[in-house]
Amino acid sequence: MLRTIGLAAAISLIATASNAAITSVSGPNSSAGAAAAKIAAPGQVLNSTVFNTAQQGFDEQQGVLLGAALGVDGGSIAAGTRVDSHMIFLNKQDNASGTLSHTGVQWTFSGTILGVMSDAGGTLEAASNAIVGLVATTYPGAFSNRGLEGNDSYSVAGNILTANFLVTQPGDWIRVITASEVPVPAALPLMAAGLAGLGGLARRRRKTV
Repeated sequence: MLRTIGLAAAISLIATASNAAITSVSGPNSSAGAAAAKIAAPGQVLNSTVFNTAQQGFDEQQGVLLGAALGVDGGSIAAGTRVDSHMIFLNKQDNASGTLSHTGVQWTFSGTILGVMSDAGGTLEAASNAIVGLVATTYPGAFSNRGLEGNDSYSVAGNILTANFLVTQPGDWIRVITASEVPVPAALPLMAAGLAGLGGLARRRRKTV
């Protein structure tokens, strides 16, 4: 039985180590009556080609070891940090009139949030596309109001980001950087140690029977 538990623990450890992502999203519907959702990464995230009626998010590169400090709102993440990247956006159709709002949306991640890129000109996002962006996704360069403006906001608590977006045109796009889970190769020694501990426990129990 202990061997079975040990195997299950090992599988669980590997699964945890190899999957770092947006784990859930919750909150009220948008002003258009739509719910926030995690989506598969689109082929491009240009303002004139990707639209929605509620906040959407997707995972970008995972397990990136930073070779240099990475700029985020209010500072930077140190070189040598292993990170995961995620993008959240709200962007209505170019020809749609009026305002689209979606507030109080809570995004939960598997890792602690280390920083957010939300500057109005999108310069932080543009500067990091080659580092944490997806190779298969086309990103724009920096442009006015790519990020958040005066009526937009976000707050961070551990691994949860609460986003409040209000858009006309262009939309709101932010990048969230989280601490990466332990890579699988690095997790293997931990798994081995755990299994050894379980084996020792089994031997001790047999001796006491």
